Amino acid sequence: MSSSVSAPLLSRIKSWQLVGLGISGWVTLYSVAILTWGASSTIIGNAQGGCFATTMTLAGLEVSRFRKGGSLSIDPLHWVQGIPTEQLNLTLSRAIQKQEYQIEATNALEIELGFGVRAVKSGRTVVFETANWKDPVIDLPHAQTTEGNRQKVRADIAFLVVAGKPDEGTRNFVKQHPLQLLTGEQLKNLVAADLPPASKPETGSPPTASGGARPMD
Repeated sequence: MSSSVSAPLLSRIKSWQLVGLGISGWVTLYSVAILTWGASSTIIGNAQGGCFATTMTLAGLEVSRFRKGGSLSIDPLHWVQGIPTEQLNLTLSRAIQKQEYQIEATNALEIELGFGVRAVKSGRTVVFETANWKDPVIDLPHAQTTEGNRQKVRADIAFLVVAGKPDEGTRNFVKQHPLQLLTGEQLKNLVAADLPPASKPETGSPPTASGGARPMD
């Protein structure tokens, strides 16, 4: 919580400004000490000014460290906030309808297992697992569970839909099973293309069948 609050402030402050503030504070506190404490003014003024200047110098170093770190403190999945799963399901439904898939209502078992969208084309059933789509990563146990759930609902293909990225074990597992990935930038671009202009997250190139996802035809 503290990093998210401090990051915008640090991004607007320059390190030389804090160092300058520290020097100015030292001079000010030293002057006040001379006028107030008489004989002991030199020791008191130097002590107060030194502490203030040191604090500002350290703050300046923190600003420099933050700038060098770039956006490391910014959550890469911030774009998923405010997008409910129901809206994602609608986005997916509209996207696959353009590929001449027929959307069917998900049944109770599919919903329980996390599948939010079910579509059929040429006798082939495709399901999209969206219950945990805001997760930062897809690990192998997740993929293995999805494969088991695909078999339970008798679907030909199951898409793992996650805003994060799959690990290496998941990528290898997907290649060997009737699973596909819709993750990361590809999912972000797909969501952005379906949102009103004022709500769209920043995107890169248009969505393509990459990053592990193959055409659904």
